[in-house]
Amino acid sequence: MKRLFFLVVIGFALAVASWQILKPADVANANVAHAALAKSNPPPGTQTAGIGMFAPNGLKPASTPSTAKAGAVSLRSAHAIEFESGLNLKKFYDRYAADPQGADAETKFLAAAALETCQWKVRNQVPTEAAKQKFMDRLKENDPNNNQRIEAYNQINAACEGFQNLSLTPADTSRLYAEAAAAGNPGAKAAVAAELYREQSRNARNIEERRMSEDQLSLVRDALASGDPFAIRRAGQLLTYESSQLTDRKLGAEGDLFNPRDLGPAWTFLACDRGANCGADANRVLQGCASQGACGYTSLQSYMQFNELSPNAYANAQRYNAMIADAIAQGRWDLLGIAPGMGRTVVPANPVTPATSTRPAGTPPPPPGPTRRGG
Repeated sequence: MKRLFFLVVIGFALAVASWQILKPADVANANVAHAALAKSNPPPGTQTAGIGMFAPNGLKPASTPSTAKAGAVSLRSAHAIEFESGLNLKKFYDRYAADPQGADAETKFLAAAALETCQWKVRNQVPTEAAKQKFMDRLKENDPNNNQRIEAYNQINAACEGFQNLSLTPADTSRLYAEAAAAGNPGAKAAVAAELYREQSRNARNIEERRMSEDQLSLVRDALASGDPFAIRRAGQLLTYESSQLTDRKLGAEGDLFNPRDLGPAWTFLACDRGANCGADANRVLQGCASQGACGYTSLQSYMQFNELSPNAYANAQRYNAMIADAIAQGRWDLLGIAPGMGRTVVPANPVTPATSTRPAGTPPPPPGPTRRGG
């Protein structure tokens, strides 16, 4: 009996050895493929959300990451890069003020953006020393992030030094945006479209009157087609949070339903892909460190992933990022709900023009999404 048992064992071993030698190539590589798959799909909790992930709502990926980002090229000038560092914005207004008549479109746009950022902040901020003391009082004793939080706070507030004694008004900001837009600046075009829409919506009587006009849609299309990160971010805010152009909440070739919580961050991610400052010194990252103690993030994307978005929202935002990038690259404005002919079909009561606009241009846009993780 023992001899028979040993013969069976030996025969089985020989069979396994023969199979390893003679098996087909595709089967021979099965373990290698499985290992590669495991690396590309790490366990939950360590996985980086991307185009290949599917959220519970069943949204389909519009593209692969390589397709969506193949044409991603930073279009920022040296001045735009300097502006986004946020170290001192007053110099950008001073550059315009030194030669208003000779200022080009970008100089006017950056001056307007500096005014919009700092006018609201200066108007609503308590005296500097009192504000800083209030901030210091909120810090917890022995918190290892305290030094980073103080540094972030100082950097944020240094950005608007020098604006306190200027007697400029929101109308000056609106004028500069309008002049920059007329001269072809894409970021200014998006800003003007947003301002015109907000004035229009004040007098709107129904959903149809709250849709954007054909002229506004044309400004948005021009802004997005430019690839300019300022323009992309501003147009995305307008389409996602400020207007009812996408009131049906459907996007893409399949008309997928979307949640603004997921779509808003997608525009931010696309602006990052196009060269916006999304590093450790991005304003939003600094704000999170100073106010919440969420310090140590090296990119805006990672900060948003772990502090503002749920895993599903982050995955969906990445998917929308790819879809939006593809739609812009192909000129498929219908996929974004902003093609010619998709504007409002009725004229609202008391239509506005840039000259009659009264909205304070320094009023900040609605928040970009939830400030904590959820869902």
